[in-house]
This record gives sequence, structure tokens and C-alpha cells, in this order.
Amino acid sequence: MKKSEQRHWVFRAHVYDRSGALTSIASAFSNEGISIDTVVGHGLEERAGIDGSVVMTFRCREEDKDIMVRKIRRLSKVKTLEEHPYDSQNLRKSAIIRTVRKLTPRDVAGENTFLTIELVHSGSEGYTFLLAGSPSELDPVLIRLETEGVVTDLVYSIIGL
Repeated sequence: MKKSEQRHWVFRAHVYDRSGALTSIASAFSNEGISIDTVVGHGLEERAGIDGSVVMTFRCREEDKDIMVRKIRRLSKVKTLEEHPYDSQNLRKSAIIRTVRKLTPRDVAGENTFLTIELVHSGSEGYTFLLAGSPSELDPVLIRLETEGVVTDLVYSIIGL
């Protein structure tokens, strides 16, 4: 598989609330030799009629992604599956970051938009912020802040809307 042919993808699987749902999905990826970059699980969403959701990001060729779509949809613990290219405008990424200084609006200006930013905590160990926006807008800002040495810790997740 050539690196240049790979794309970044996001799957959101709505799963039945049964043990092994995540393991089944991870095994399907492993059997195809595809590594999952990130995974986030959400519990019961009663109002939406969903037992739970698993959101994962990964890189592979489009042909391999199509194989994964068929495999994941056939799993008995998966109700439905949404697939998105990573740069889809239907996705939002949130990040909790710890910084060495307080961020300004200029720090979180994306190419086309300002990102959502909230100061969560400030103390002797630094500042903690919640940032959110589309992955294509948030990723370059996070990379820039990391390169400048502003970010000391980072945790993020992706959700499909």
C-alpha cells in the first residue's frame, strides 16, 4: 500500500449495548492490517434511540475503506455505520490542551474561521483550554501551537454530526 494513496477516514458505528462491540470492530481492522489512529466510545443515547457509538479514525486506500465498510456493517453488534472523509464538513473535532501561556483570539484563528475556545482552568501548571472546530481548521492550529512550544499536553476526539 503506497502512502500517497492513503486517505484519512472517520467511521461512526452505532452499536448495540453488548460486550465485545469494540473488540469486534477492532478485530475487523486488525484482520485487514489497518491501524486505528483514534477511537472514542459514547454510551447510551436514549433520546436518539442508540445504545452506543464508536467513532474511529484511520488511514487507508479508498478500496480498503470500502472493504471495511462491508465488514463493519456485517458485524452483529453494529446497528448502523456512517463513513466520512476526515476533511468532511460534517465532522467536528474537540481538543483539550494544556498550554504554557494564555491563548489569544489570534492563536486560534483558523484559515477560514475562528475556532471555539474556552478557558477551562488556569493555575501554576499552566492553562487548560477546550478548542473545537472542523478537523481541517483545528489541526493546523494545534500543529502550529505545538511547533511553537505552547502546548504541553493534548487530548482530542472527533464526532460526526
